[in-house]
This record gives sequence, structure tokens and C-alpha cells, in this order.
Amino acid sequence: MKRIFLAICIIACSFSMQAQNKIFSKYATMDGIDFVCINKAMFNLGTKFISAAGGEDLDKLGSLDKMLIISSENTDGKKRIDKDINALSTDDDYELLMTSHSSGGDNVFIFTNKRKPHELIIGTKEQNQSSMIVIIGNFTKEDVSNFLNQ
Repeated sequence: MKRIFLAICIIACSFSMQAQNKIFSKYATMDGIDFVCINKAMFNLGTKFISAAGGEDLDKLGSLDKMLIISSENTDGKKRIDKDINALSTDDDYELLMTSHSSGGDNVFIFTNKRKPHELIIGTKEQNQSSMIVIIGNFTKEDVSNFLNQ
């Protein structure tokens, strides 16, 4: 399940980004939560190094503005993340694009914000860990559909 989550994260990075979401920044200072915020400058730097080393063309990655990665193996942190994933499922502003459940109890959810269509949220709930990746940018529903069909 972690490999699927990582693959989804890497593919989702290819969308161009432009918006911001401050809802999830509350996790930045919480104990028991791993929080990573990657801004545009870091994406630009990464694409230059990969291109210079003869790697793949990652032009779209260089156009990213922000990605938040939130994760916890801590019981309290996991409960907070699970609660927010569940809240997205019932929030009228969000549309559930994909759900995946495994027999081992692992769950993956992909949401988009109906009011801010430039936001993609990937949430995972596993036995010992929960995570969310918030990708903010300027991508269309067709981009999301193409991503999900790959």
C-alpha cells in the first residue's frame, strides 16, 4: 500500500500548481505529526539538477507552487489525520474522485475541492500510519482524470 501511495504522490507532482490551502498548515507545529511543505523554489531547483544530470524532462514539476505532506504513526496524530480525511468525505466542498480499500485494512482516498478546482488531496489510512498529500495548483478535471487512468 505504501508503494501505491508513493506512486500516486510522484505522478501527482506532475500537475502545475498555483493556489494555496491554509487548512492543513495547522499540522506544521503539532507533536506526533511529520509535516513537510515543499515550495516552488525547491521544485525549480530539483528539476534543474535532474535535467543537468541527463534525467527525465520534468518541466511540469518545476511549475509546482506547493505540496504539503502530512503523516503520523503516533496514535493521536493518526486519529487527527483520519478525522480530517473522514471530514473531507462528508464536506460538500470536496468531491471524492477515487477510493481504494484493501483486505488488510489500508485505504486510499483522492479528493478535489469543488470550489477551488486547483487542489488535489490524497489521503491514506493504514493500520499503523495515516497520511495526506495536499497538492495545490492549476490543473483541470481532465488532468486529474488522465492521472487516475494511467
